[in-house]
Amino acid sequence: MLYAADDVMFSAGAVVFDTAGERVLTVVDMRSAEHKVHFPKGRVEAGETTEEAARREVEEEAGVVCCLWPKMMGVEVRESPAIGKTKVIYWYAASHVANSTQRLESHEQFSSKWVSIEDAAVLLSFEQDRRLLDICRAHLAI
Repeated sequence: MLYAADDVMFSAGAVVFDTAGERVLTVVDMRSAEHKVHFPKGRVEAGETTEEAARREVEEEAGVVCCLWPKMMGVEVRESPAIGKTKVIYWYAASHVANSTQRLESHEQFSSKWVSIEDAAVLLSFEQDRRLLDICRAHLAI
């Protein structure tokens, strides 16, 4: 299928594991009434690689500096009627490096939380995030 460039929005995000590989970083979207739980992600800005965007979004939404692992974990393509575009999300696995002092997103919009991998499988609001977690676990042999 071919899409016109103006009809596609590119995003990137990461499943961030703690240094022990026992917990993952989740983000609670406080803007929605349901307080949806997902992995940090956001738009790729002009001139930015998907890797740079994933690291930036983790830092902005969750206040965490991460190191991406070498292999991309997945590419998600979905229709986003709210914005009238097809959304392409590049997903990476990453390791926690440090907590950041540069958190840019308002604490009123996002709340971050480290949860066990088992709890994440239950708490995540979207099936595609649970599938992504399974892919990361299989790849990382966790």
